[in-house]
Amino acid sequence: MTVDEITTIADEILTRYLTASGYERVEVRPGYNQSDEPSLFVVAHMKPGSGVTGGKESNAANAALWLALREKGEERFPYLDFDYPDDEIFGDDDDDDRERDDRDSEVNA
Repeated sequence: MTVDEITTIADEILTRYLTASGYERVEVRPGYNQSDEPSLFVVAHMKPGSGVTGGKESNAANAALWLALREKGEERFPYLDFDYPDDEIFGDDDDDDRERDDRDSEVNA
């Protein structure tokens, strides 16, 4: 299946299962999982202020998505992730890099 076909199906499924949780749009990217198996990485973008999606809803959406794609002949497993625009970003990558550089300098001194 093409990414466009998968995106259309994913949007229909996620709209059905996650609208009440603040679902806004989907993004689909083909790739490979940890075992180097062809996979689909599906991101459900949520509306600001939607809060965290419940496990029951997210599991139901993921199962429905997997089943719908299999029925259409798709063999790659869809890994569903959620993007919440209100999520805080913890830490500062620049600080982490400086700390790592400091540790490396101490070890090599």
